[in-house]
Amino acid sequence: MGGNAPKGFFADQCASMKRALEACMPTTIHRWCIWHIMKKISSKLNGYKGHAEIEQEISEVVWNSHSKDSFDRNWNEFLLNFGLVDNKWLSVCVWVYSADLYEDRHIWVPVYLDHHFWTGMRSTQRISML
Repeated sequence: MGGNAPKGFFADQCASMKRALEACMPTTIHRWCIWHIMKKISSKLNGYKGHAEIEQEISEVVWNSHSKDSFDRNWNEFLLNFGLVDNKWLSVCVWVYSADLYEDRHIWVPVYLDHHFWTGMRSTQRISML
């Protein structure tokens, strides 16, 4: 790359990767792959009554919040409506470098990343070659 760091970088929620990117490429925008996060919803929230409705609602909050304020309001309403305020995955993720999923919303929620040019990419977009 001619000695220049990339403008942006997609990765999963790997704490080591996050720390390495922050240390080695401080000007690079690090973004979590939203596909990885959304894929975890069913396994992480499957034990809750009405988990299908929970999955649908969290998807609505993530994809259909049109401003940062509306996302914050919708996220909090979602947690309250479904009794998820104390959910460890949504509030304190032990495998993530930062404190929680909500705190790191600026690197995975689309409305927080709209001011950067991503050429329509939202995930690592793995493509299998035939």
